[in-house]
Amino acid sequence: MTDLPEEVEALRRVRFFEDLTPEDLDRISAIGKRRSFRPGEAIVSKDDDTGGLYVLLSGTATVEAGGKRHTLGPGDFTGEMGLLARKPRSATVTAAEPVEAMVIETMYFKPFLIKNPSVAVHLLEVLAERLREVQERVERGG
Repeated sequence: MTDLPEEVEALRRVRFFEDLTPEDLDRISAIGKRRSFRPGEAIVSKDDDTGGLYVLLSGTATVEAGGKRHTLGPGDFTGEMGLLARKPRSATVTAAEPVEAMVIETMYFKPFLIKNPSVAVHLLEVLAERLREVQERVERGG
């Protein structure tokens, strides 16, 4: 078991952040805010244009996108692309039971990146990897 705070451990499970140092994760968690959501409450709504990353600390939520549904649990996240590109949300995420989440808003994350260029470089590497995976999937036809 580790002695890292719950928020830092949750961030480590986010693919964007998994290889960052505990110090970087601690700095990111410092700009995050804890929010609670009641069962049935929308965490994010499709077509909403607010940015930000939501990391579930406890509870479960249902994601509805493209006519499909799946469930998020503790350590899962949504909205990672919203941290970097302010585009309308592509899914609705609703609390299925009481949810505690850490929210990192875009307006705080971008200045954080400017002050922490090593984190920005890491995120660029992860994004390039994700784009390559999507390109390979498209080329395979699936």
